[in-house]
Amino acid sequence: MFRKNLFVFVLLLLVKQSYSQKYYMGIGGRAGKFYTGASFKYFFNPTNSTGIQLEATYANIASGGFNLKAFMIKQLPFKVPIIQLPLDFVYGAGLHAGFFPFEMQGYYKKVDGEADYYEKDVVTIGVDVTVQIEYKIPRVPVTLTIDVVPFYEFVNRGPENVDFGVSIRYVFK
Repeated sequence: MFRKNLFVFVLLLLVKQSYSQKYYMGIGGRAGKFYTGASFKYFFNPTNSTGIQLEATYANIASGGFNLKAFMIKQLPFKVPIIQLPLDFVYGAGLHAGFFPFEMQGYYKKVDGEADYYEKDVVTIGVDVTVQIEYKIPRVPVTLTIDVVPFYEFVNRGPENVDFGVSIRYVFK
């Protein structure tokens, strides 16, 4: 019983301490269902409420390609009710541009459930929305993020329109 109480006390101490820790910039990586690569987050003010997020990723769609994304984001702190775990809810919108260099069939769209391949060297442009849950690890300058990114392509639509991912970033206070 003593061990359980001690564990809960230490956990609450860490959680209380981590809730007050803010940062202004984070650099790291993102591993996603379709896009994996580098991630950068920067906040304009000390309360961490508004910022930008940039991603340069490799696309796992079709035979591979490259993608750049830019988001305007808003971050809101909240706590999980049962254990009072301090998390940040992050949401935002942005744009992306992708390039899929192929010499053979690669990037495609779906027409009536079948793959309709584009010509080689395909450029895509579209809009994105991001919804994230972020956790700042106590006493370590690292954040863990789980995200969902629905997107729509105006130029050369692709076969998918929702990406899921996990990010880890080193943060600067």
